[in-house]
Amino acid sequence: AYQGAIAAMAGAHDPDFPWHPDLSDAAAELPPDLDPLAASAAALARLRGFLSGLEKWQTHPYRRTLVDPPEIWRQGASRLLDYGQTAGASDPQGPAVLVVPSLINRAYILDLEAENSLLRYLAARGLRPLLLDWGVPNDSETSFDLADYARHRLLPALEIAAKSGAGAPAVLGYCMGGTLAAGTLARTGFGISAFATIGSPWDFAGYSGIAASLRGMALGGQATPERTLDILAQSFGLIPGDLFQSLFAAINPLQAAVKFRNFDRMDMDSDKARCFVALEDWLADCAPMAAPAAKNLLIDWNLHNTPATGGWEHLGGTVDLASLRAPSLAICGARDTIAPPDVSRPLSDALPDCRVLLPDAGHVGMIAGSRAREDVWAPLAEFFGAHSG
Repeated sequence: AYQGAIAAMAGAHDPDFPWHPDLSDAAAELPPDLDPLAASAAALARLRGFLSGLEKWQTHPYRRTLVDPPEIWRQGASRLLDYGQTAGASDPQGPAVLVVPSLINRAYILDLEAENSLLRYLAARGLRPLLLDWGVPNDSETSFDLADYARHRLLPALEIAAKSGAGAPAVLGYCMGGTLAAGTLARTGFGISAFATIGSPWDFAGYSGIAASLRGMALGGQATPERTLDILAQSFGLIPGDLFQSLFAAINPLQAAVKFRNFDRMDMDSDKARCFVALEDWLADCAPMAAPAAKNLLIDWNLHNTPATGGWEHLGGTVDLASLRAPSLAICGARDTIAPPDVSRPLSDALPDCRVLLPDAGHVGMIAGSRAREDVWAPLAEFFGAHSG
C-alpha cells in the first residue's frame, strides 16, 4: 500500500485522479512539489513503528490467567459455564441468561479480564449468565453444520438454562452467535423471556466485509469459495482460523499497521497497553470451524444472503423471525466494520418487538472497549432485569 501510494504521487494533481471523496479536501491542499523521497522516508518510519509495535506485543509479559467459572454441562467440545457462581455474583440462582458467542473467535472475549468482563458484570447485577463455549471441534463434530450445532449444542444448553434460573431464560447472542440463536429460536419456538444481540449480522447484501473478499475470490481466477473450503477441509480436517483472519484483515488492510504503530507509542506498563495486548492475544486465538458450518456461514449467509432473503433453511424449515415474539434488543455498533449497522440492524426490523441501540463503538469495542460498561453492559443489564422470569 505504501509503495503504491509513492508510485501514484506523480499523478496526484491530475484533475481526474481518483481521490476517495473523504480525501478530496485534503488533496486540494497538497503542495505542488510533492517529494517522493520524503514520502518514502515517511512510509519507512511507519513500517518501523509497525514492526516495533508488533515485537512489543509479542514480547509483552501479559498473559491471561483468569480462571473459568464452574462447568455445569458438557457435550462434545462444547461446555456451559455458570457465571452465577463467580466471585461478585449477587444471586447464584438469579434469572438465567444463555450467552451464545461466535463460532469463529473464542468465547472468552465476553470474560476477558476480571475488571473487563461483560459476564461478571451481568452476574453482579443479579443475573445468572450461562456461557455456551463452543470449544474447538473434536472428531465427532467435524461434520457439523449450523443446524447440527443448534440441534445438538444450542438447544440442550437452552434446556439446561431453563432449569437453572427463576422462570424462562433469556438469550444473549454475540456476532454470528446472535444470528444462529435468532434462527434457532424462531424455528423451535423455545420459550424465553427476552432476546438480545450484539453486532449480529442479518442482511449481507452489499456487505463490504467478508462477503466482498469471498466475491473477489469467486470472480477471480482462483478456485470457487466452495472448492477452496473443500480443499482446506481435506487438508486440515477443519477450516483453519487463519482463513477467517485473512478475510477479516481484507476488510481494512492497513488496520494492523495503524494499531501497532499506536501501540508502539504507548507506555508498556500502562493499563491501556495491557488491555491492547489482552485483545490482540484474543484476536490471534482464532478457532477452526467444521467445514459444513463454515460453508453455511461463508457461502449461504455471506454470499447468498439467505437470512435476509427468506432462504435460510434451518432445523427442517425456513427461518421467519416474525415468530420470535419475545421482547428483543439489538445492539449495533456505529463503528462496527465486521457487522456494520446496515448489516446488523435489519435483524431488528425482522423481529416483531425489538428496540435498537446504536453505541459509538466497533465490533469488539461493544464488548471490551473503554465505554462498553456505560454504553452496552448497563443497558443490557437493565433490559434483562426488566424482562426476566
